[in-house]
Amino acid sequence: MTQAIALSVIPENIASKSDQVEQLKALLHWFKTDYFTWTDKPKCPRCDSDAEVENTGSAKPNALEKEGDAGVTELYRCKTCSTDIRFPRYNNVQTLIMERNGRCGEWANCFTGLCRALGHDTRFILDFTDHIWTEVYIKKEQRWVHMDPCENAYDSPKMYEQGWGKKLTYILAFSVDEVVDVTDRYILSKITNRMRRD
Repeated sequence: MTQAIALSVIPENIASKSDQVEQLKALLHWFKTDYFTWTDKPKCPRCDSDAEVENTGSAKPNALEKEGDAGVTELYRCKTCSTDIRFPRYNNVQTLIMERNGRCGEWANCFTGLCRALGHDTRFILDFTDHIWTEVYIKKEQRWVHMDPCENAYDSPKMYEQGWGKKLTYILAFSVDEVVDVTDRYILSKITNRMRRD
């Protein structure tokens, strides 16, 4: 059922591409520019503004939020109209396909689900310093390739340390079959990385 729902939202001109790399690059671009929205904090449903919305903590997900596999629900309050706002951090791909917003965790969950729906072998990548993205196995190259839907980045694994200035420690890849340490692919220096781990 999740696969059918995922396939129903992917544009036909992307789903019909026969070249794997072309299809994935097109999916990545569409996902970033037309489909998903970054949400630092939710908009007030009454004022339709996020400028005066402030975080007031978090709560356990309610019954409806649990149906979407929310792990936690962030709480906000609009300073303009005093409306209380709930922002569940969903993990369920079907729910994310409907909601179409969140931060890197939601982006990676949804994007990974769409890649799987198209038949690609995928891995969910967790950077212990605070970011999440996707890897897809490229058959003709016989290797896993970095794909960050938040950045529309394809095969740019060093971007986090080079461009972002991150000091990476551990990076793990989670697939259906295994969990693998893939840190070496993303770091600039093994020696520096080992020193950070101590």
